[in-house]
Amino acid sequence: MQFYRPIYNLLETLSLNASLKNRRSIIILLSLLTILWCYPFAWSGPGIKIERMALAELNNLIESTNSRYVIVVMAAWCGPCIKELPDLVKLDNKYRQRGLNMIGISIDLEGPSAMQPYLDKHRVNFPVYWVGEKAVSELNIYGIPMIMLVKDGEIIRKIVGKRSRRFLDKTIRKFLNSG
Repeated sequence: MQFYRPIYNLLETLSLNASLKNRRSIIILLSLLTILWCYPFAWSGPGIKIERMALAELNNLIESTNSRYVIVVMAAWCGPCIKELPDLVKLDNKYRQRGLNMIGISIDLEGPSAMQPYLDKHRVNFPVYWVGEKAVSELNIYGIPMIMLVKDGEIIRKIVGKRSRRFLDKTIRKFLNSG
């Protein structure tokens, strides 16, 4: 009953001449409306589903001109990769409207299913593809997490290791603003 005390005080302040039964009904109605209003913010639905991508498709994506991508290389067994996901989701949300194209690449040996639980847990909303271990040598991946900045068909920068959100924010902003 302690939880409802502020609502009771509000009702009394509004000088409602309702019976206790009607006040309880109003409180229940207000509580339900609050829950319904908060529901969309508390649960954003299922995240993306990791899909397989052939290495040739990834190379075509990288080599496409007139485009900019932030490619995040990750694996389920990589603790820093998993810890970086919430920051990447926030940055993707922040810069998507400004033209950010972020994609994730999983190099897990076990296939796409290895990374999926982490994508779900952190509600990753940018596309993530599984290309497997072949990408490691093809793209010269020498450490993960690795972020590759791709501009006009060329990898212009590789950032290895987990970085702070502040560093990534500044880097992505500069990348999007570069001519």
